[in-house]
Amino acid sequence: MNTSVLGIIESVKPGETAILEYLPSYIPEFTLLKLMEYSEEMKIPLIIDDNFDTLPVIAAHIENLGIKVDFSGVYVIKTGGRIDVGNVVARVPFHPDPRVYIKNYEKEASKVFEEVEDSINLVLGLENFLKTLSSPSDIYLTIWILQRFLGNTRRRTFYLFNKKILESLSPIVSSEMKRVASTVVEMVPYPTGAILRFVKSTDVDLLGEELKVDIGGEL
Repeated sequence: MNTSVLGIIESVKPGETAILEYLPSYIPEFTLLKLMEYSEEMKIPLIIDDNFDTLPVIAAHIENLGIKVDFSGVYVIKTGGRIDVGNVVARVPFHPDPRVYIKNYEKEASKVFEEVEDSINLVLGLENFLKTLSSPSDIYLTIWILQRFLGNTRRRTFYLFNKKILESLSPIVSSEMKRVASTVVEMVPYPTGAILRFVKSTDVDLLGEELKVDIGGEL
């Protein structure tokens, strides 16, 4: 069993979706750094869905930690928000009708992924969009759109969710997102790193496992 961070990333195959749930901490910052490192080493493009200026906040935190990062090689689909970080290749302006907003995202995102053979897709701040959904029909439309990306071998997708925000939403959102995902990992911080708990995985060797990752080491 390969329980390194590299092994975890590679356990999510092209066309699959992983949900990474975290408690408030610097886990998002170090998750982004690790995926950027993997992208550069493996020569696989990293495409970030930046919902409502989540990436600029994470980038500012990384800088405050004294870590210098060049985001110019990261492709960004900007969904809502105004502050650009990275190489913005598509924009989806916010629309008050979530159905219009979701369909516009699908249109723009499809164009981006048609240009690559393989990619790491990191989705940031989606829970901030999910908070705007007020009806079951809008929730299920969102899940349906996300489900349509399953099997698209041009991307392997990692949704990074703040667990506290996710739990504050309708139970339908969390349960349906986890149903669609092929991998679900709970990321629990401790003073020098995080414990990764595999709740759901297509890799039977990882299912039910816990991996302790030190920020000064793997993370």
